[in-house]
Amino acid sequence: MIQRYPEDRPLEEDIGLWWVLHTKPNCEKMVATYLLNRKISYYLPTVQRKERVGGLGRIRTSEIPLFRGYLCVALEKKEHNRLYDTKKFVRILEVDDQTRFVQELNAVARAVESYDDWTLRYGLAPGRKVLILSGPLAGFEGVLVRRKTDKQLALSVEMFNQSILVKLDPYTRLEPL
Repeated sequence: MIQRYPEDRPLEEDIGLWWVLHTKPNCEKMVATYLLNRKISYYLPTVQRKERVGGLGRIRTSEIPLFRGYLCVALEKKEHNRLYDTKKFVRILEVDDQTRFVQELNAVARAVESYDDWTLRYGLAPGRKVLILSGPLAGFEGVLVRRKTDKQLALSVEMFNQSILVKLDPYTRLEPL
């Protein structure tokens, strides 16, 4: 499954064109394939999920969408009629702050590829906004969430009302915003 089409194109190049498709349940990959076949630019962040199957304990790996029910598409508003041939989405959501949306997507993508131990959480995490100064997420903004034993950083995507929580290294430098 191709996460981004065109693959070598950064998300920043499509600022001003981003829309979010709210898909029907479990139809994200079908809509992505539809967009790929019509050469429409899209982004569908996916993650690997491993699960045991059968009595012998075999492990099956599958690729699932990170944000279930959502797919990002870069398309001029006047060309939205190209999307209506598929009946696999419910509605098209407008992205008001395109720059912030792309920054949030980039931060989440970096967190998922850099950290093995992360958690997806529905809703936006309460806490203090910080700028990360060191580590794999340097330059990104997040919300510092304190737990009893450790600190976690929440990277949110407001359009999806979801956050990724990563456990911070104690030596990560942060700057309050």
